[in-house]
Amino acid sequence: MIQWPGPLGLGPDGKRSSQHAMDSLAFSNTDGLFLRTLSMSGEEEENAAELKIGDDFLKAKCLMNCEVSLILEHKYEQLQQMADDPMNQVSQVFEKSLQYVKRFSRYKNPDSVRQAREILSRYQLAEFELCVLGNLCPETVEEAIAMVPSIKSRGRALEDEAIEKMLNDLSLIKKFE
Repeated sequence: MIQWPGPLGLGPDGKRSSQHAMDSLAFSNTDGLFLRTLSMSGEEEENAAELKIGDDFLKAKCLMNCEVSLILEHKYEQLQQMADDPMNQVSQVFEKSLQYVKRFSRYKNPDSVRQAREILSRYQLAEFELCVLGNLCPETVEEAIAMVPSIKSRGRALEDEAIEKMLNDLSLIKKFE
């Protein structure tokens, strides 16, 4: 199936849609699985499932929620110590961000956070992959592959046994935390 955007972002039904406003061609096989997207200039677009996320993002240092939580907690403590100065008051956005990362952090203990990153780093994962797995903590190989398809689709695809070991090591950290 080849999809071509309608004029002015109009879909086949004649209604305006941001999906049809794209300036690209999408190729799908009969199962409806995404194979490739090309922009009108012929350049391949980004696709996280294949770890095609752009050079800037591939080189960026990503942090898991638990790492962000530790950083924000430390900053929060510093701000509380300087609470007398009105310029150092904690903003509502800061507090909400801290609440969010605390709520969704899989590891609370700083040693556990460090161990989780070390375990994930052993498998030569991209930063993006490492953080997704560290944040979501899949329990099965199938879940891990569904969440991060690039761990199987890249040239250095991990074997199921290696993924299973990685997940078991992560669950041990969580268990003994």
